Amino acid sequence: MDAETEIFKRKLKELQKHKGKHTELISLYVPFGTDRSGVMNQLINEVSQSSNIKSATTRKNVQGALRRLIQYLKVTDFVIPKNGMALFSGNVSEQDGKSDIQMFHVVPTKDLRTKLYRCDSEFYLAPLLELLTPNNIYGIIAIDNREATIAQLVGKNYRILARLGSAVPGKIKAGGQSAHRFEHLREEAAQEFYGRISQKISEIFVPINEEGKFKGFVFGGPGNTKKRMVEKGLIDYRIRDKVLGFLDNTYTDESGIKEIIDLSEDMLKESEMVIERHEVNEFMEKVVKTSLATYGLNEVIEALKSGRAQKVLVSEDLRVDQASFECLSCETHFFATLAATQCPHCKSYDIEELEELDAGEFFYELAKKTSTEITFISRDTSEGQQFYNAFGGVGAILRY
Repeated sequence: MDAETEIFKRKLKELQKHKGKHTELISLYVPFGTDRSGVMNQLINEVSQSSNIKSATTRKNVQGALRRLIQYLKVTDFVIPKNGMALFSGNVSEQDGKSDIQMFHVVPTKDLRTKLYRCDSEFYLAPLLELLTPNNIYGIIAIDNREATIAQLVGKNYRILARLGSAVPGKIKAGGQSAHRFEHLREEAAQEFYGRISQKISEIFVPINEEGKFKGFVFGGPGNTKKRMVEKGLIDYRIRDKVLGFLDNTYTDESGIKEIIDLSEDMLKESEMVIERHEVNEFMEKVVKTSLATYGLNEVIEALKSGRAQKVLVSEDLRVDQASFECLSCETHFFATLAATQCPHCKSYDIEELEELDAGEFFYELAKKTSTEITFISRDTSEGQQFYNAFGGVGAILRY
């Protein structure tokens, strides 16, 4: 997943957590090309209209949220990205009677067509959540003549979707049956088993293929069952050409699915899981064999600011309290920890927090300034878990 999409996903996940005590959370959707004066006039008018709110607390929170939006648009000079943007503001405090007005901005990964203003008890995210559908989906099938497990690999995670058992009798025939009769019964049972697997595969993967998101199957398992089913032409014709290959492995339950994924890196080379493994392994190799890598929060920040960082890896679970600020004296826009009290440029103490940032956003903003590549690492793989535990969840490959 690219950095922009990861930041987008992280922000939506965070926004979903916030619930207002009353109707005081504001969502503002601004498509590219939106008239600046129209938006500002609407927000100013909403400030005036909110004076009619009966509850003093709600009125104060709504007006505070509106002013945060107005201030942010002024500071950023109303620059709208080509995909548009969505702004969210409101009291996100979980304590009754305490106000904590925060403002969040989200840049969509695709063209935003929706233009709206909404004040509700939760942020309105539906138009943005629709943009998060995954694009690379793989089918992983572990099968022998006794059982089959069907899984879907999406991004960095797999999910078991079906488990099927067979009625195929063992190779030792029942007493009194001729060899021919016994083999016929086995073949009939196998055909029935293959038919059920094929039907389930069609139900799961044909719709995904029609959406253009299905990349292909990998079949695995002991013996020849995995190949026989495909060779007999039982896979739906619409996805028959999506078979990427066959692998010999031991198990056909969930352990088999994990085996197949581990053994099929060449076939799954476009999957996020395999890409992530390569990213982490490259970083660890640099740490062990060269001096062209560093890790640790302060070390990576320094490498970014000095322009030495070529690529930065950040764990999706890294938590660092950061924020964007405006200096009211020199009008500089800068990023720092939440504890910042002074402008780094003019040393003024007259600064104002604009927006809290999580660790991913903070490193992303720093990386943009030096054209540094940034990659987000999950903890869903053993490599990702090791990166988080051993290196603190942040590292950099250096240019020099």
